[in-house]
Amino acid sequence: PGELVEALLKLYQLTQTGVRLEVNLMPKSRRAKTPLSPIDVILLVRGGGSMEDLWAFNDEALARVIANSPVPIVSGVGHETDFTLADFVADVRAPTPTAAAEIVAAPRQKELDALAQIERHITVALERQLQQDAQRLDTLTQRLGRPSHRLMLHRMRLASTAQALQTACTHALHTQAQRLQRMTDQLPLALQAGMQVHRQRLDRDALRLSLLDPGLVLARGYAWLNDAQGHTVSCCLQTGVGQELTATLRDGTVAMIVQGVSPGRN
Repeated sequence: PGELVEALLKLYQLTQTGVRLEVNLMPKSRRAKTPLSPIDVILLVRGGGSMEDLWAFNDEALARVIANSPVPIVSGVGHETDFTLADFVADVRAPTPTAAAEIVAAPRQKELDALAQIERHITVALERQLQQDAQRLDTLTQRLGRPSHRLMLHRMRLASTAQALQTACTHALHTQAQRLQRMTDQLPLALQAGMQVHRQRLDRDALRLSLLDPGLVLARGYAWLNDAQGHTVSCCLQTGVGQELTATLRDGTVAMIVQGVSPGRN
């Protein structure tokens, strides 16, 4: 089992690294010149024998290595009636080593027949393409006609397009000039109207702002109070006997000391 595991691991490494397997039986001078094809499939095979001869293929470690193979493995151990653990974990089980080789090697005639079929398809496709190209060439030849006649038609079309472009540009410039003149005439009136609107809005804002002036409230006999830290005092609960307050009136401030607190209902 150990030798089988070691051999499989070497093949796995060659498969993963892409290195081609060399024929070690060749002389050293010819080994590097005789690489085999890349590994596509692995055959794990052995000829018939007794149960003891085939017992190496029932090893658990070997079964796990087979199950982790990066390429398909075909198992062909013993005769058709022989079964081992390797047969059950391999990708395909062949009854004999010869059958395993036949599974992975397609018959030569089958490949030749496939190539012949491809050749027929290519021949038909080329003939069809050549025929289509010939018909297309005939059509283009008929459509081309005399080059001088087509050149005259293009010149006439170019002159007509240039005339239309000149007319369109002249009309567009005249339209833009009229629009600019109208905007120039309307600009002073628009500026005057805009200034009037902004002036009225400014007057309304100034009136609203003057109504919020606290000096008007103070002028009616009211005052606002601040404690020593500058905090506004708006209710009796914020004061205490002996506390220093400052009362701001319409024309100045008055320093006061609270002598008594009489909270109202509110």
